[in-house]
Amino acid sequence: MQHYSLVVGLIVCAFLHALPSVAVPWRQNKTEQPSHAKPTENLLIIVADIQRHLADDVYRYPYAQDFTGQNVFRAALVRLANYETLYPGKMTDVVSLAKAQAFERLTAYEEALANYEKAGKSSDPNVAAAAHEGANRMRQFIRVARQSLDTSGLRTYERDLMKVIRDLDSLAADLRGTRYECLAMVERERAQMLLAEFYVSMRFIQPYTTDDALTQLRRNIDDNKESKRRFRHRMMLADFYYELAMQYLIKADPDGPNFDMRQFEGFANAARAEYDIISRADGFPEKPEARAKLLALEAMVQEVSERAR
Repeated sequence: MQHYSLVVGLIVCAFLHALPSVAVPWRQNKTEQPSHAKPTENLLIIVADIQRHLADDVYRYPYAQDFTGQNVFRAALVRLANYETLYPGKMTDVVSLAKAQAFERLTAYEEALANYEKAGKSSDPNVAAAAHEGANRMRQFIRVARQSLDTSGLRTYERDLMKVIRDLDSLAADLRGTRYECLAMVERERAQMLLAEFYVSMRFIQPYTTDDALTQLRRNIDDNKESKRRFRHRMMLADFYYELAMQYLIKADPDGPNFDMRQFEGFANAARAEYDIISRADGFPEKPEARAKLLALEAMVQEVSERAR
């Protein structure tokens, strides 16, 4: 809210200073430009959209949308680019600050930092102070979230990824109560999903196992119960059980004498349980996907059951 007041106040002041020094009649001159064509008022509207959602918790809730249904921050970046094209050189410090804040919320920290540094050169102390604070935060996120991972070996990659998760967890704790906390949680969640995918992919290679993958997938569900993507974690677990069922069908042909229906159903039932939970999650984008996969799973189970009689 403090940044909102500062930036909006700056734009309003600039708009007032831009007015002619002579008295302005209360009736609008017929030759006067309509308000939507005035550059300062255009920028005020764009900045107001960003500021209105700057403190949104993008870890727990989806990104806000504008009247066209677009992500409000992506839409604002397009409008700011159009503003710069139409009015080159006007209010560059405010434009840079607004772009930095939009990039920040989209977790594009490098782009945000570059624009915060531009805004930090502003002659207005309020804009410069807000830009310096934002730049410092972006450097912190780049240092933690953009750590390089040693891909020379499986263990080194796993070690570095686990360190990133721990560091992001600590960063979220340090930023608790600020608008940056949710960004640290978003980054931690991404790293956790990457780790789960690593275990899923490497389960055939020692020392990794299927249990490592299942453990991490379940841990991700427990650690992200408040996330807007909480059902995506369940989908990853359900898909893995589905994959295990398919893998068993390749290993043991249902038409052959060694097929164990109970083992197959163990994987299929576990996948079914997760898909069923997601298919009843009103208001979440994973719901129709889970319903479709549940139908596919049921068709596969029926076909296997007939073959294994």
